[in-house]
Amino acid sequence: MSSVDLTFAALAFSSLLAIVNPLSAATLFLGMTAGHTREQLRRDAVTGLLTALCVLFAFALAGSAILGFFGITTHAFKIAGGIIFFGIGWDMLQARRSRVKATEEEEAEGAGREGVGIIPLGLPTIAGPGAITTVIVLLSQARTTADTVAVYLSIVAVLLITGAALYVAPYLLRTFGNTGLNVMTRIMGLLVMVIGVQFVLDGLAVAFVEMGTG
Repeated sequence: MSSVDLTFAALAFSSLLAIVNPLSAATLFLGMTAGHTREQLRRDAVTGLLTALCVLFAFALAGSAILGFFGITTHAFKIAGGIIFFGIGWDMLQARRSRVKATEEEEAEGAGREGVGIIPLGLPTIAGPGAITTVIVLLSQARTTADTVAVYLSIVAVLLITGAALYVAPYLLRTFGNTGLNVMTRIMGLLVMVIGVQFVLDGLAVAFVEMGTG
C-alpha cells in the first residue's frame, strides 16, 4: 500500500470506529440483557454482530446503485452525512445516547424481549444510519481497489472490536463506571463531529467546483 492508501485506510477505520462507538453499544447491551444467562448473552452478541455485518456489507455493495437510482450525487450525500455525524457527535459530547441510533422506545422494547441480537442491537445500535452513511461515503471516496478493500476490512475490524467490547461489557462497567465510560464517549463524540465537518467541507468543495464549471 502507498502512503495515500494508508491514510485512507486510517480514515475509514477511525470514522467507522467513532460512529459505531463500541462503548455505547456495550452499555446499551448490558441494559437490554439484564438477567440473561451467559449463553443468552453470547448468542445475542453474535447475532447482533452478524446482523450489523450483513447490513453494512449490503449497503457497501449497493450504495452507489442506491445513489444512482435516486439521482443523488456523492457530494450531496457527503454533506447530508456530515450533518448527521455532527448531530450524533453533539449527543455523544454530552454523553447522551443519540436517537439516530436507537430511540428510548426501541431500547425499552428490546429490554422486554428475550432475543435482542437483530433488533435493536444489530440494527440500529451497531449498524445505524450513521454507520451506513459512513460506509457509502467512504466507498464513494475510494479511488483504487486497495481503498475499497480497506473499507471492507475496516468494517470487519470495527465489528471485531465491538464484539470484544460486548464480551467485556460487565468488566468495563465495573472498572470505569458510568462516569469513565461517559468521558470516553465524549472524546469519541468530538472525533465524530470533526469527521462530520470534514465531510461537509469536502462535499461543498466539489459542489462549488461543479457550479463554477457548469
